[in-house]
Amino acid sequence: METASDVRAERISASGAIEREQTKPVAIRIWNFLISKKLAIWNLILLAVTSILGTVIQQNQPPEKYRQVYEDWAYNLMDRINLFDMYHSWWFLLLLCLFTLNLTCCTMDRLPRAIRTVRKPKLTLDDAMEKSLPQSERWQIKGDIPRRAEVCKAAIARLFAAPKVTEADGVVHLYAEKGVYSGFGAYATHAGIVIVFIGAIIGNVFGFKSYVNIPDGKEASHLDARGGEEHVNLPFSVRNNRFWVETYPSGQPKKYASDLSVIENSREVLRKTITVNDPLVYKGVWFYQSSYGQEGGATAQVAVSRQDGTPLGSLSLRPNEPVRIDGYGVVRGVNYEQDFQGNGPALQLVIEKPGRPASNLWILQGRSDLDHRRKDSLVFSFGGLTAKMYTGLQVAKDPGVNVVWLGCLLLTAGMMISFFVSHRRVWIRLSPGPHGKVEVAAAGSANRNRPALEKTFASILAEVRNDLTKTEKENPA
Repeated sequence: METASDVRAERISASGAIEREQTKPVAIRIWNFLISKKLAIWNLILLAVTSILGTVIQQNQPPEKYRQVYEDWAYNLMDRINLFDMYHSWWFLLLLCLFTLNLTCCTMDRLPRAIRTVRKPKLTLDDAMEKSLPQSERWQIKGDIPRRAEVCKAAIARLFAAPKVTEADGVVHLYAEKGVYSGFGAYATHAGIVIVFIGAIIGNVFGFKSYVNIPDGKEASHLDARGGEEHVNLPFSVRNNRFWVETYPSGQPKKYASDLSVIENSREVLRKTITVNDPLVYKGVWFYQSSYGQEGGATAQVAVSRQDGTPLGSLSLRPNEPVRIDGYGVVRGVNYEQDFQGNGPALQLVIEKPGRPASNLWILQGRSDLDHRRKDSLVFSFGGLTAKMYTGLQVAKDPGVNVVWLGCLLLTAGMMISFFVSHRRVWIRLSPGPHGKVEVAAAGSANRNRPALEKTFASILAEVRNDLTKTEKENPA
């Protein structure tokens, strides 16, 4: 049970630690803050939470779309803290910079110790170290230390790695290691993460993402990015030469593509047909096939002829838009049916003649003979609908993408080293034993994958024992 004196002692100890921390120089306190695990944990939590918010809340949408979903007070609050363009907000970039700085400082703080471990390994095996290692054995053999040391050295070099030999006070130490640089895998991983974040910051600050619709035959060089709050003027323009879509028999789109040209200084410098996942790239700007649609309503093509078959020309009828025929009246296309009474596509016309009431009629596509039955002065033949299409392009520029790829490669290499490379070490000590014998002590350790070390250590010891026994029989002391 905790007594009052224990509580007071704990309080005094805590207050003393706070006072000691406060007496440290400001630079030391700032450095301790930057390398603290608490800062890393809180950064990771905040980045995870904000990333979830950025996934749940659609980014860079028109304000009207947000107002349909959120109330005015919620919209104003979320807009004020940049939740609709979160990945470009100052506070998200601050989190990225703070995490990058934290990881960099932690690496700088711990890396010198790792370098010292590699450059100055522990070459000798003492009793305390032998007891602390997971693999160790001792035995005695006859003979002298120098010759037995040569036998052990040859066996270790043949089966594991060339050992370093250290001799002091008549005791010979052999040390061999493999995978010495496995400890740097974590630092390579940290460096990869830092480089990825730097690339992301470069892309967020200097890059953009936008959408643009370009009708057939038109060009575009002006883009609205980040929900229309940022305007980007490209140093060139992109022309949509033609857009087309292929469909399945059911009418579902099968493939759609755009024939695009890059126009710079009034001349075509690049031309490519793009499809989904096959973009056009020019000067670091990527144009992806994103969507498509009709520019305005479709236009109905109607051929006009006399009763005797003499052609008079054709009409292009927009929805409910009147077209005058001199000496006849006004014609309007008011409705369209994909399959009119099982007879295929049909167009409904309204004909208004001077001094007469308006009349309605349906004309079937490709069936001009049916309109002859009206016994009118003119015969109409429906040739189908034509629509001017536009291609929807996603336009993106990310100058940090190559930096991100470099970071990913380094991150992958670091993780491969960390998970699959083990730093294995083996020590053998030969010292004078009782009755003129040589005492052999062997030990081994690994920073990971200890079962593999056990097999390696056992095979090394078996080889060393075998060679020592053979040498003892051939050259008895």
